[in-house]
Amino acid sequence: MKPVKSKVPAVPMGSIHFYDDILKYFNNKPAKQQIKKGFKTITFVTTGIIAYDGGQTTMLHLGSLLNELGYKVYYLSYVPQSRASMVKNAEFNYPGYRGTCVDVSQLDKHKSDLWVATLWESAYIIKNKPGYKLYFVQDYEPYFYAFGDRYQLAKRTYELGLHMISLGPWCAKMIKENSNYSSPIDEINFPVDLTDYPFEKRGFKKYENKKTVKLAVYTKWDSPRRAPINIQLILQNTQKLLKKKGIELKITYFGTGKSKIFINGKNAGKLTKPEMVDLYHKSDFGIAPSMTNFSLVPFEMMSAGLPFIDFEEGTGAYFLEPNTYLSTKMNEYNLTQTIAQALQQPKQLKRMVNAAADHLQNVTWKKTITDFMGILNGLEPID
Repeated sequence: MKPVKSKVPAVPMGSIHFYDDILKYFNNKPAKQQIKKGFKTITFVTTGIIAYDGGQTTMLHLGSLLNELGYKVYYLSYVPQSRASMVKNAEFNYPGYRGTCVDVSQLDKHKSDLWVATLWESAYIIKNKPGYKLYFVQDYEPYFYAFGDRYQLAKRTYELGLHMISLGPWCAKMIKENSNYSSPIDEINFPVDLTDYPFEKRGFKKYENKKTVKLAVYTKWDSPRRAPINIQLILQNTQKLLKKKGIELKITYFGTGKSKIFINGKNAGKLTKPEMVDLYHKSDFGIAPSMTNFSLVPFEMMSAGLPFIDFEEGTGAYFLEPNTYLSTKMNEYNLTQTIAQALQQPKQLKRMVNAAADHLQNVTWKKTITDFMGILNGLEPID
């Protein structure tokens, strides 16, 4: 099955006309919360449904679990995209998803007991609608932009009175440290679906004598938070340093369209889940830089049994146990040393990978939906 190519353009810098269709929603009027007894409808407001989008896949998974628990779940787009395209991409991202896709023509007509913002723009859209407003925070989104107008617009959403639910602890920490918020901030578990990325034992004894090391690297060309420029520069220099030690570093990038040309390695493009599993099983180490909130990819790599390398400058320490991954600084000297030392410690690598597999048993979707339902059950209805 092939997804539908999204018509949603990359966000242009400096043009207010990108927001012409939704300008009326942008104001600083604080949210007024209204909670009904026995609320049943939940609507996630989103930028359409885009294929290969990890955040939207998480949204679809969460929505599907809520649907199974008896809630009527909707995914409402605030950008132009046909319902047929939304459905097809939703099925591609999360096969068997539950809930109803609703296109932008219903943005002013749709009614819901609970509204869930999924991006800073959607916080403005839902904040004054009747009902109770939640804000599913998967990233500290001011960091998506250079310090300027969109940075400030994104930052202001944390002060509008929506009930915030942080995916993991890092976003909650950033909001508390950088915003004058007054509404609740809760946290839920950052989950992984272990069934999609089966664990495979690997021959760690062979690592000690490896002359060729295969590295799987996840990055997005148009996403600074995935460090696409920095990671290429570091890996280019790491290749040279490892070569002096007699080790060839073979790099496979994924997560970026095949039309983009990296300065080294191979660009495998945007992969399906089975293709990612195959890559993880064939690689020796995995890297997935994340400069804002965490990513699903490290958990997927660890679930498949791939030794994961994370950078101290990122957010991994907020989500991973110390003995489950290789931590290093984001420069070629430390990375080279980390890889070279790891190759000489196969028993330690095996213990690390097994510890990672054990850790992932505690970050499952079962815990996430339990966390989320705890929040919903704690809401006090207002007649």
